[in-house]
Amino acid sequence: MITLGEGTNVQENCSLHTDRGFKIRIGDFVSIGHNAVIHGAEVGNNVIIGMGAILLNGARVGDNVIIGAGAVVTEGKEIPSNSLALGVPAKVLRKLTQEEINMIKRNALEYIEEIKILRKSHN
Repeated sequence: MITLGEGTNVQENCSLHTDRGFKIRIGDFVSIGHNAVIHGAEVGNNVIIGMGAILLNGARVGDNVIIGAGAVVTEGKEIPSNSLALGVPAKVLRKLTQEEINMIKRNALEYIEEIKILRKSHN
């Protein structure tokens, strides 16, 4: 089962895939960057999954998180809320600033506006 929250965007060439015993739950206002892979993982609200990042079975990402481009969140790994996680394997580098947390939601809202513009142009 795959569940996407309100205001979430999944960009080009992403793969969302489940395994037995693992579901995908993506929270609200999440941006999943181009070529990312979400494989049986759970993601909180207000998150950016960077381009080409990979989340493996049982990985859990809290609220207000940035997963850097190309990062690999390994099986069963938990990334706590308000964190910046980078690397292979992904490691928490630091806590996010309030400005960065605000930017995550602005990013998701910009994609919503882009969709509205595209819909208008095709009517």
